[in-house]
Amino acid sequence: MFPTTLSRGVSACALGISLLSSVASAQEALPAIDIGSGSKPTRSTDAAATDPEKQTGYARSASFSATKTNTPFIDTPAAVQVIPHELIADQQGLNTMELVKNVSGVQATGRYFDSYLIRGFKTGYGETYRNGLKLEAVVGGEEVAFTDRVEVVKGPNSVLYGRIEPGGFVNVVTKRPQEVFKAEANEQFGSWGLSRTNFDVTGPVDEAKTVLYRLMGVYDHADSFVNFDHRDNGAVALFLTFRPTQNFEFNVQVEHYEKRQTGPSGVGAIPVDLRYDTSGNAQVIPGYNDRPLNLGRNFSIGDPGLWKNQPYVVRRTLIGYDWTYKFDEKWKITNRLHYSGSNDSAYGFETYGGFDGTTISRAFYGERNSIQMLSTNLDLSGEFETGPITHRPLVGIDWFSTERNSNGSDSYGYPLNIYAPVYGVYNSKLAFDRYITGSNMLWRATNRDFGVYAQDQMSFFDNRIHLLLGGRWDKAQGGNPKDYGDGWASCYPFCTGFPGSNYQDKPKLSPRAAVLFKVTDDLSIYGSYVRSFGSNNGVSRDGSAFPPQEGLQWEVGVKKLWLDGRVTTSLALFDLRKKNLLQRDPFFPGRSIAIGEVASRGIEVDISGQVTENLSVIASYTFDSVKLTNDNNNGNAGHRFNGAAPNVGNIWAKWDTAPHQSEGFEFGGGLYASDERYGSDANTWKLPGYVRLDAMGAYRTEIDGHKVKFQFNIKNLTDRHYFEYSDGSQYAYYGQPRTFMGSVNFQW
Repeated sequence: MFPTTLSRGVSACALGISLLSSVASAQEALPAIDIGSGSKPTRSTDAAATDPEKQTGYARSASFSATKTNTPFIDTPAAVQVIPHELIADQQGLNTMELVKNVSGVQATGRYFDSYLIRGFKTGYGETYRNGLKLEAVVGGEEVAFTDRVEVVKGPNSVLYGRIEPGGFVNVVTKRPQEVFKAEANEQFGSWGLSRTNFDVTGPVDEAKTVLYRLMGVYDHADSFVNFDHRDNGAVALFLTFRPTQNFEFNVQVEHYEKRQTGPSGVGAIPVDLRYDTSGNAQVIPGYNDRPLNLGRNFSIGDPGLWKNQPYVVRRTLIGYDWTYKFDEKWKITNRLHYSGSNDSAYGFETYGGFDGTTISRAFYGERNSIQMLSTNLDLSGEFETGPITHRPLVGIDWFSTERNSNGSDSYGYPLNIYAPVYGVYNSKLAFDRYITGSNMLWRATNRDFGVYAQDQMSFFDNRIHLLLGGRWDKAQGGNPKDYGDGWASCYPFCTGFPGSNYQDKPKLSPRAAVLFKVTDDLSIYGSYVRSFGSNNGVSRDGSAFPPQEGLQWEVGVKKLWLDGRVTTSLALFDLRKKNLLQRDPFFPGRSIAIGEVASRGIEVDISGQVTENLSVIASYTFDSVKLTNDNNNGNAGHRFNGAAPNVGNIWAKWDTAPHQSEGFEFGGGLYASDERYGSDANTWKLPGYVRLDAMGAYRTEIDGHKVKFQFNIKNLTDRHYFEYSDGSQYAYYGQPRTFMGSVNFQW
């Protein structure tokens, strides 16, 4: 019922935009929006949402995420890159995982969650940041229709963001209400039945522009190149901005998501035919069993009955706000908060145990989850001078709380012959509803993180020397149940109560220090030292919690602006170490195992901007040696860490035949190349290297005074077979085949 209802609602709203166009004539005229130009619409004033000071092509001259201040790119002593809205539109990215390939040191590793590999380390269980606040386990990830830009900060950032992975993080910055009326409708269509409709309307409510609004919606339907994989997703959002005085601004965001898709676990999993001798040693035959089997890209371990009878249904509501009060031109206080509540019913097949060369061992699971998250912070920032030194201090506190309740059951014994698969074994009786009750909790998890932090960005010697010092004091606590109420409990399925294993670590101190020297106004060099702590959200086989992760990094880099700041380049060299990290337990679904220490050492190069008035470019290269330096359990010390490619490169360029004009053609294309990666820490098998080509073409014009743009993209132009990521054990997942996408965009 939902997809039909929502699609009608979205269509109605899109049609309603035409009525709002009459309102535009009574207000200010819609400004020209030229992809790749330096134009900039008026935005709200909060630092977290403000566009960087200068926009040229794909380059941005400043970023918020690395320092929580709007610091110029050339003055930031850290590796940070921005994926602007122009690039999102040009590449027709449907999720952030498609977009991060434009940034050095970042690879996508998720399928139904936003999950990334940054400098060799995974970001966690669907962990991302939104307007500077943490989110976890968000099924389907952040909606790009509501996204203004994506900022990627590499390296440990515990000082400002608390318990976080040391590789870095992705911060999604949402759109904000505008001071001038604007409305647009966008229709996308493409391979495997893709049909995606979204609308976006914004403008002032009153003539004084003290109240602004932005209403957005999206409906997305598609099948997949993997058999039995489907989705029907929709979302609506209302953003409001209130400016009762020149010194105070209050922003409110309300969003609701409804997702209906095939269960995420195991869909499209391609096995590796690992063989072992009587002593348990892997018997690797190069070219035969040292890589995933040559199965079709449509292979699935799922079942057609899942989509019809028991799809994966997610309902999520997000409510957020931020307010800023300016005491004067230099000092301000900002408070941000968001709450996310979701409920989902998950049913599907997943892999467990090994693969004997012919048969995959499958388990059927039925699970219901309720996830509540609350994240908030309070920042005070300003500027003052002590003699020749200019200080830009920032002090703040933050709080993150999450609670997840999951109940359900697994059932084993559904083998699948990969050469003669028999489907149709699913029926509604396998849903295990009789076991999904409040007294049969599979597990309950809680996490509470609290921190106090301070930072001072100092500059002296005519702004040539910049010194950044920061520190954070924080503590975290969490609780997870032991194996109670699951299939191994003696009382199952009649267990009562929720005995748990609670964990509370000692308060931690995370220091940060960096120095930057501006050789010229367009050239700077920097060095930094950072320590960090991160939460371990997994549970062991007996349900116990793990101690926190620890990170340590040294980094040096060079930044350069070219062509009057239209092009930015950066080079970073880093040495990063992480202790107490977790990996998926291959023999116990939903459990994790801890390994010792991993070291990541590498070089990153990024280039972005507008080379000429017609040509915009973004490119990156990464060399990263990621190795296990200590392995507590499996004897893999000295091995390359799974999933991390030693060499990765990317380039995307777009040519605009008539920049700043309402009518013209756009042509673009890109190349992404990845070295081979090991699929497991044992280094017994690999994901082969590959090169992927993409292309786009667009024509924009005006029809009855309204801007219209027709666009066509081809992803994986040569239809290259490649694997995008592995599960770290014995299964890999294909990247998408050649994909065609078209779109029509209409603006009022």
